[in-house]
Amino acid sequence: MLTVEQALEGIWEVTPQLGREEVSLLEAQGRILSQTVTAECDLPPFDNSAVDGYAVLAEDTEGASRQNPKTLRLIGEVMAGQLAEVPLERGTCIRVMTGAPMPPNATAMVMVEDTHLVSPSEVQIHLPVRLKDHIRYRASEMRQGDTVLTGGIPIRSSEIGALARAGCGTVSVYRQPRVAIISTGDELVGIDTPSPPLYGKIRDSNRYALASMVLEAGAQVHSITHIPDDLAATEAAFLHCVESGAEVIVTAGGVSVGDRDYVKPVLEKLGTLEFWRIAMKPGKPLAFGRIADTLFFGLPGNPVSAAVTFELFVRPTLRKMMGIVGSSLLRPTVPVMLTEYVPHTPSRREYVRAIVTPTAQGFTATVTGDQSSSRLSSLLSANALLVIPEDSTGVQAGEQVQALLLT
Repeated sequence: MLTVEQALEGIWEVTPQLGREEVSLLEAQGRILSQTVTAECDLPPFDNSAVDGYAVLAEDTEGASRQNPKTLRLIGEVMAGQLAEVPLERGTCIRVMTGAPMPPNATAMVMVEDTHLVSPSEVQIHLPVRLKDHIRYRASEMRQGDTVLTGGIPIRSSEIGALARAGCGTVSVYRQPRVAIISTGDELVGIDTPSPPLYGKIRDSNRYALASMVLEAGAQVHSITHIPDDLAATEAAFLHCVESGAEVIVTAGGVSVGDRDYVKPVLEKLGTLEFWRIAMKPGKPLAFGRIADTLFFGLPGNPVSAAVTFELFVRPTLRKMMGIVGSSLLRPTVPVMLTEYVPHTPSRREYVRAIVTPTAQGFTATVTGDQSSSRLSSLLSANALLVIPEDSTGVQAGEQVQALLLT
């Protein structure tokens, strides 16, 4: 059996990076930037006021206080969007709104709350200011041609703002992988069947949960399908996904060695099987391969096993296809202190569902109860997976392990 790292390395060796496309600025939300964006001009493009108040020569405010204010002559006003053309003389000031250009020779701004308008032509200054106080100088944030954003990052609201300021009406982003979701099993019924299901049948949760995880990863859902435990139906479904443009196929169930587990043999018939067993728990039977240019992930059928293997292998692969690089490919990990004993039998690395809580001393972790791979409820409150090493014989309360953060 391969280790988790060996399996992921093997997957990434054959993972393509998708092409690029231009989308409108708002359509870029949540996508991955595929270009370096540079500043089209200095930012700010001119000296401007950081406050509502009065532009002054700083030396005119020396010694000012509420008990002994300095009185300056008001000679003008500059609103946001207007030009500031009148220079200051000693003993004068100009009212300037936030974001408005500074008068040519002003050396500081006095906030309006530190002043009193005596008359339309006189202002009392109640607080001294220093040179450059409350002024945003031209190019203080960046100069024309400086890098605003680099490729390979997710575009969030702050990046949308930066792109808008850089004058980007359209944005070059990496294409989203088209992912086909297929659940297998004669025992499964859909959410639209009468309630409760007939004896021996269960609701199919995998195809919906996996489709949601695909969307959360930033990819597109190509299709959502259920197939029975049938050799011909399995082959037909896989071929249809490939021929209709799916770039990734993710199946749940049918990857073990039972008489009616057809996923692995059909994958071997239509394409290549790179590997199918990982030294981990839950999720040992995981098949990875390719059919033509389509990547194939055959996940276990138990809901928790499917979710955990998706997190560890499918999610980072989808993100790699979209152009994400470096540490952002994987979920972050942190050391956590256990609040209870976690048993473990040596042989396979175990991923234990847990609740991680920050404290003043660091992070603590509490297991979410029964760790059966069919127990989907154990994932509902979990915000992390505890990583229990292969050779561990159990971890005592108070000891540390690594935790893979899910949120």
